[in-house]
Amino acid sequence: MTIIRGFIAASLDGYIADRDGGIGWLAPFDEVDYGYAGFLAEIGTVVMGRGTFDVVAGFESGWPYAGKRGIVVTSTPLASAPAGVDTWHKGVPALIAHLRAQEGENAGGDIWLVGGGGLQAAFIEAGALDRLDLFVIPVLLGEGVPLFPKTLFPKTHFARTPAPPRALTLEASLRLDKGMVRLTYTLQRQ
Repeated sequence: MTIIRGFIAASLDGYIADRDGGIGWLAPFDEVDYGYAGFLAEIGTVVMGRGTFDVVAGFESGWPYAGKRGIVVTSTPLASAPAGVDTWHKGVPALIAHLRAQEGENAGGDIWLVGGGGLQAAFIEAGALDRLDLFVIPVLLGEGVPLFPKTLFPKTHFARTPAPPRALTLEASLRLDKGMVRLTYTLQRQ
């Protein structure tokens, strides 16, 4: 069964980027073996929002997901997209249905929600994120882009009550070099 996965790093105080959207604060941890190569080998499809795509497409080393199917959730066309990358304009619920309908056809592997917490939060709200690998980095940024936006589980328009919290099950924790910690959670499909 294909699973939809998150694989993301956050500062100890819960930020995935600094106040300018930069991730340079992660550079001192680049040499830590946190299992990325093995994780990426299990991935057949990468899904990301437009902001993440723009950052990744600008990497000097080039597109890091060659050979994998790519989907960019955006309302505007991409000026140039790497081979195998398509856009998605129909919203997250339709994307989830599309991905689930193609289980087993997702380029021979799992689906990775790359980048920002907004897209991952939308999948969590929909009960569609199956696994989350969270890397806690021993750095305090003080401010920046939060791991999950404050709109995760907003109050409903009519009831003005928050949606029920989503429970995660901790499957594993692993201490890594330089004080990093990998937390692996599973979420129940809804």
